[in-house]
Amino acid sequence: MSEHPSPNPEPDPASSVRGSAAPPLRFAYRLARIFLIVALILMVVRLSGCAESLAYFPSREAFENPPGVEDVSFESADGTRLHGWFMAGAGADAEHPGPAILHVHGNAGNVSSHESFSSFFPGRGFSVFLFDYRGYGRSDDEGPLRRADLLRDTQAALAVLEARPEVDPDRIGVYGVSLGGAFALHAAAGDPSVRAVATVSAFSTWPGAANDLAPVLGAILMRPGLDPEDGAAALGGRPYLILHGLADEIVNSRHAERLAKAARGAGVDVTVWTDPTGDHNTMVQTNAAAREQLIGFFTEHLAPN
Repeated sequence: MSEHPSPNPEPDPASSVRGSAAPPLRFAYRLARIFLIVALILMVVRLSGCAESLAYFPSREAFENPPGVEDVSFESADGTRLHGWFMAGAGADAEHPGPAILHVHGNAGNVSSHESFSSFFPGRGFSVFLFDYRGYGRSDDEGPLRRADLLRDTQAALAVLEARPEVDPDRIGVYGVSLGGAFALHAAAGDPSVRAVATVSAFSTWPGAANDLAPVLGAILMRPGLDPEDGAAALGGRPYLILHGLADEIVNSRHAERLAKAARGAGVDVTVWTDPTGDHNTMVQTNAAAREQLIGFFTEHLAPN
């Protein structure tokens, strides 16, 4: 009697296991490939500095000079032509040089949109030099912007201010607003002639600032290096004033705490002044109390001979 195969054969257990396991394994392999590709892309973006170059918002729109400013053309260390405005302090001239402040401005715009952050100083006896980084305003455009180049631009501007005949080179302060705080702190730390430093609405680290704007991803893409808190810690015996608005939605006020902690940890004399209602863009422009804090600070440390 011949045997016929069963119409419903029993399934092979091994085959069943192989069949159920293969799709999850293939899915895991594909997922790992995607993860690796994404990780490599993020690494390239981070190492190339692409994320940083996209973070700057310069304006090259034409603008008029306000009354009382002098156009200044100068060169950065690599020969890039830069532009700035010099505003002489009341009573300051070649025979009577007085205190002066380098204004290192924030991210967007150019000198014309930042002049109001320091225009109150000359009437109180302080000369001011406000300049544009490369790629901003009337300064030359030299390709992608990088923090190391913008620091060199700041250092060049500081050297120009120190050489002005209306300026007493022993009474110079540096004042950085927002992004400018990063370059102000490092430029001051590297120049012993700077007597006092103030920052307004400044961030403490580049990845930390990027994380505020794009949580997690920003911190991954933005490289550290030339972080403001490191510049603050390197000020040595120079006094440092930090102003920050507690309602700042662009640079969180915790950055002021980190800057102060880094500076104090290195023995720097730090003063922190906060405004409960101060926001990022009007912290100084519309806040008389903040302006008086700045004037009082620089008067204390720069005005005496």
